[in-house]
Amino acid sequence: MLTALVIQLSVLNRCPEPSLQSTLDTSSVMRLLNTKDFTVKQFFTDIPCYAILSHTWEQDEVSFQDIQNLDVAQSKAGWHKVMNACLRARRYHFDWIWIDSCCINKESSAELSKALNSMYQYYEDAAMCYVYLSDVSGEYHPGHEKSNFRDGRWFTRGWTLQELLAPEYVVFLDKGWEKIGTRWSLQDVVSAVTGIPVDVFEGRIIDEYSVAQRMSWAVFRETTRPEDQAYCLLGVFGVSMSPIYGEGGVKVFMQLQQEIIRISDDRSILAWVAAPPTEEQEKEWQNNLPARKAKTRGLLARSPYEFRMSGDIKASNVELVGNKSSYSFNNNGLHIHLPFIPIPSSSEHFGKHIFLAHLLCQSTRGGSHLTIYLQKMGGHQYVRCYPNKIFLMSSLPPMDDIRELTVTEHLVTGRRVRA
Repeated sequence: MLTALVIQLSVLNRCPEPSLQSTLDTSSVMRLLNTKDFTVKQFFTDIPCYAILSHTWEQDEVSFQDIQNLDVAQSKAGWHKVMNACLRARRYHFDWIWIDSCCINKESSAELSKALNSMYQYYEDAAMCYVYLSDVSGEYHPGHEKSNFRDGRWFTRGWTLQELLAPEYVVFLDKGWEKIGTRWSLQDVVSAVTGIPVDVFEGRIIDEYSVAQRMSWAVFRETTRPEDQAYCLLGVFGVSMSPIYGEGGVKVFMQLQQEIIRISDDRSILAWVAAPPTEEQEKEWQNNLPARKAKTRGLLARSPYEFRMSGDIKASNVELVGNKSSYSFNNNGLHIHLPFIPIPSSSEHFGKHIFLAHLLCQSTRGGSHLTIYLQKMGGHQYVRCYPNKIFLMSSLPPMDDIRELTVTEHLVTGRRVRA
């Protein structure tokens, strides 16, 4: 009880008079729902203190158009969610709440684009985040073996990752809108479910984790639209993109990585592992030259799933290459300096145009150094071969052969990937 009172006082302290608060970019507009009369108001400046709802979308949600007419809104199956969220917020003296279903005009592509890029900030600036778990019973404590907390659909969705990470205060509510616990009180269970380190829920800044680690948090999360596998991670990496649907998940996810590369020199973004080939693919590659060529890759991953083994990879130590740490993406591929390591004479690749390239990254488990296979195609052009493998070295490789090279990316058009 005392803990709850302390949290509530802390939340209230985050809600100064509106004239003193300017948490959001004043060039943007934010809509909030009044918790008393269910009217939606636009704010350009002086955003008032507000709560925010995190949930999974279901059939017949109340839209921005619906909420303009309460008779229409109340006829929707999703009205109970809006009403109960407002009741919960009002109980704790919040006059305003943000709910994505009815506070974004999705008929406006410009507004939708702005909202997708601002979503992380909306949750970060909220005084309180209510997580509604529509399929979870609060009958048992989440740590109890009979609890279905761990099986909640909310933990499997792409967009809810940033909604878990961004807010300062998070309260989990069961399907009856009763409190289950807070992110703080349930941090061990939430960490076990999501694979996110407990340190994050204790206040550690997520930017202190490597790109690869943060990607790994999204590995088993799903989105309705394939492009949203990238767009739901914009806030996690602090980048912006203009959302375009129909380009395909692979292309947009590669674009996301290019945006990350513009602001980060952490080479752990290259520490991914492709899924192993199926038996059918192996047979096709044996008898088909173009298919064998398709076995090679560039340096960019094609989905969060390829970071499934990257949860323990630390950020790269770029000081090892001095003033050659920067890298960039151009029309030929990724331009980068990488330390090359000779292939051991015992290797099946010895004597071929295949090299081990050091990513300057280490694993937190055992401190192994990560290297990948690159194949020379001519001049300074390389491709990544054996993309389903990362070679681990027990000690720091020599830094006496740092090469300037360009790693070619395969052309991605829509959902098709061409060698």
